[in-house]
Amino acid sequence: MTNEKTNKRVFVIVLVSLLGVAIIVGVVLSMGKIRTFLGGATGGLRPEGVRVTNITANSANVIWQTSKPVAGQIEYGTTPGSFLLRNTETAQTSDHSLVLSPLLPETIYYFRIRIGEEVYDENGAPYSFTTKGAVASIPKVTVSPVPTLPVSTSSAASSAQYTLDDFQAKFGSSDSEFDINKDGVVNSADWILYQK
Repeated sequence: MTNEKTNKRVFVIVLVSLLGVAIIVGVVLSMGKIRTFLGGATGGLRPEGVRVTNITANSANVIWQTSKPVAGQIEYGTTPGSFLLRNTETAQTSDHSLVLSPLLPETIYYFRIRIGEEVYDENGAPYSFTTKGAVASIPKVTVSPVPTLPVSTSSAASSAQYTLDDFQAKFGSSDSEFDINKDGVVNSADWILYQK
């Protein structure tokens, strides 16, 4: 009789243990669904139509849509595995738009979209875009009035043959050879005086 009781007890312990392991495995495998359910149902909010617009040297606009209103976040950076920068929406919407700035010119940026606990990318790879090059600023040339004081034309510049291009190359400098009126800066007034 004791063997029979021992066998039944071992059978019950093994059965309960297997049932416990099956429950634990089931909970672990469905953890994402449980988290989504308890966390406000962010599942099914995969960003659609993700695109980057208005790319400049210093900023870009990321837009996308979701099936339900939700606040999203862009995580971005200059390497595919490092998303140290973030920009978060302040209100829930289904038409999303976030501006990323300040950015570096002529740089590839990688980003992903976070909605709640879920992170979305482009099938396992981050989205990316490249900023435009910096626009070179054109120096502003101002025309000074021709001075009314008599100017000596015995300088070295009056004996040499210069062109407007020569003077324009020196505009804004204090080159004494081209500063005919000796006001400390080469400008269009010096060119006008040189031509006389």
